[in-house]
Amino acid sequence: MVAKNIFEKLGLIEAVEETNEENELQKDDFNNSEEVIDELLNVKGIDETIIKRKEEIIENQDKIDKDKDDIENKLDVLIESYEKNRLLSIDDIYRNARLTLDTKKSIFMVDILSKTLPENLPTDVKRGTVLSLMEVSELNKDSLLNDAYQRIDSLNTVMEETVETTETIINKNNMTVSELKKRISELEKINDERVEFQKDQNTLIEYEIQKVINLVDFVKPTK
Repeated sequence: MVAKNIFEKLGLIEAVEETNEENELQKDDFNNSEEVIDELLNVKGIDETIIKRKEEIIENQDKIDKDKDDIENKLDVLIESYEKNRLLSIDDIYRNARLTLDTKKSIFMVDILSKTLPENLPTDVKRGTVLSLMEVSELNKDSLLNDAYQRIDSLNTVMEETVETTETIINKNNMTVSELKKRISELEKINDERVEFQKDQNTLIEYEIQKVINLVDFVKPTK
């Protein structure tokens, strides 16, 4: 008891008790701080998720803008393919090959002469008669044959170019279709990410609204 009285007189026991009370208060404050920190971390986690999704959307948007020119270029190719589908007339082909359109100077003169003869004539008789008419008309057979060969060559050239151009257009279009399908898939993914972003944003806002409402109810309870 003496020791206790001395401690009391010296104020040591009271000081210890006050210290214990302060420790309890500090402990409570620490626990409250932990709850606040946990709450802040929870909100921070939502914020970081939203920021991350926002960055992903911005990045995807930049990619869309970057690919826009490529898509436009591919559309130009499609337009060009339609222009290449313009049907060339036979006269256009001959004109591009710089072949005469004057029937009298072409192999088609043979057709004109043969049509002047009766249809029931035998082929050999008709051929001989046409050759005789060509001599009388001073039409050179070799020149007409050369004209025919040039026409066949020009027609074959256009046909081969048409086949080649068709293959080129189909290959380019198939590549474009593949890339557009990929782009569609990417856009669908962006849409899905946007929906998730909206959910996170709404969750954060609803959480804050409820928090404010709770504070209002605490300060001004309903009657």
